[in-house]
Amino acid sequence: MSDKYVLAVDAGSSGGRALIFDLRGSLTSTAVREWSYEAPADAGPMGKEFDPGEFWGFICQLIAEAIGKAAIAPVDIIAVSAASQRQGVVFLDKEGHELYAGPNTDLRAIIEGFTIDGEFGREIYGITGHAPSLLLSPAKLQWFKTNRPDVYERIATVLSISDWVIYRLSGQCVGEASCLSGIGMVDVCELKGSSRLEEMLDLPHGICPEITTAGTCVGAVTAKAAEQSGLVAGTPVVVGGSDTQCGLLGMGVVDEGQIGIVAGWSGSIQMVTAVPVIDSDGRTWTTCHVLPGKWILESNAQQTGGAYDWLKGILFSESQADGDTYELMDRLAEDVPPGAGGVLAFIGPMVMDMTRMRVSLGGFVFPVTPSVTDIKREHLIRAALENMAFAFRANCAQLEEISHLKIKDVKIGGGLAQSRCLVQILADVLAMPVVAFDVRHVTSWGTAMCAAVGSGIYPDFEQAIEAMGPRSRVVAPLPQSAQGYAQYYQRWLVAANWLDKLGEDMG
Repeated sequence: MSDKYVLAVDAGSSGGRALIFDLRGSLTSTAVREWSYEAPADAGPMGKEFDPGEFWGFICQLIAEAIGKAAIAPVDIIAVSAASQRQGVVFLDKEGHELYAGPNTDLRAIIEGFTIDGEFGREIYGITGHAPSLLLSPAKLQWFKTNRPDVYERIATVLSISDWVIYRLSGQCVGEASCLSGIGMVDVCELKGSSRLEEMLDLPHGICPEITTAGTCVGAVTAKAAEQSGLVAGTPVVVGGSDTQCGLLGMGVVDEGQIGIVAGWSGSIQMVTAVPVIDSDGRTWTTCHVLPGKWILESNAQQTGGAYDWLKGILFSESQADGDTYELMDRLAEDVPPGAGGVLAFIGPMVMDMTRMRVSLGGFVFPVTPSVTDIKREHLIRAALENMAFAFRANCAQLEEISHLKIKDVKIGGGLAQSRCLVQILADVLAMPVVAFDVRHVTSWGTAMCAAVGSGIYPDFEQAIEAMGPRSRVVAPLPQSAQGYAQYYQRWLVAANWLDKLGEDMG
């Protein structure tokens, strides 16, 4: 089977990817396309949708492009799977036609979400493990009930975006566990529909599809999908999952107490648990892992890569701000000692608390007049990376507190994991080794593993991880730096608490 391959489709927030892997986990080809969303006039200033026909066309183009770049015969692809952004959903009617498709950034249901939480918030959080409701599918359904009742009456099924891709490929309508539990539609502890949730929110009965697990082959590429994408009809279609959980799978974060950080636009810090753990204070999220019988306790550092990209745009001209700029930023930051010359950054990364959804104060804090201390842009870059590492540590500490588990190990993947400076700072701040992955798209590796298991190439995920896992490196903490960061971290916490209180006083 050395000449056989699997295909991973990743429908992300900013764009889509199709990647082809061989059965040892080597990336053969990649096709990438950015996409954008529509802003319907009746959905308010924060409402977003996408045209499902147009997006399906993009995905088919990506698949065909990836096959062409790989210079392989389509028949050599033995399975396809998909992952997608969390909270993005597609509504289908009883005939399987799309009525609505929206990304995770569709916030049209703010009023409905606040209304739901005002009446049932604690009970809903206890069932779903998620808050606030404005991010979740039940609030969107309520919005349609109020604003587009003609559409609402026809809604028969709610799918995550990756499950919708599986549906488009195979014609099979299923809901993967990590996806369904992430959109607030099921009881996360029992992994089934909740009659109490249906009662509280007046949800249509049977609106959730059959629940299945990642790595399950649910059908085959239809003749129509084959004609559209260039795949061969009959190719096995395998359920994938949510992007971050597939990222954990790609990094081999599968055992209780392990923490995986998927560091891209946001910084998702997720701990694997053997039982569902729901925070009594409602600060974090609880979701199913893609692995059966495993759950995720998540404490998200919020905007990390997005904030760093903003800083890049501020510090470098447009002609300089290309992909190589991140490497330059890394080199500049490495020349600055720990502590960033006394500069503290608060430009996005923070400790997760979903009970306090409000705008925070932030920026850079200098010890004295910058001209006296000779603060330069490399100090700001170092401070921004330290901001991420401090926030990652604070969220890890929150996970330990809530779960009553000791951290077994920490692994980091995603675009920010390519920063050697950040990974070293993180190891120093945590005072423990960190495993970093040398690939940006760990999600796609996990999705490819789903395809390989579902096609029968590997009998289970354990063997797929061993055979297909991407390259990684272990970064040990530097004793002197780790000692210094113990003090710098405490200083950052004090300043963060002060800013938080100041924000409350000004609010």
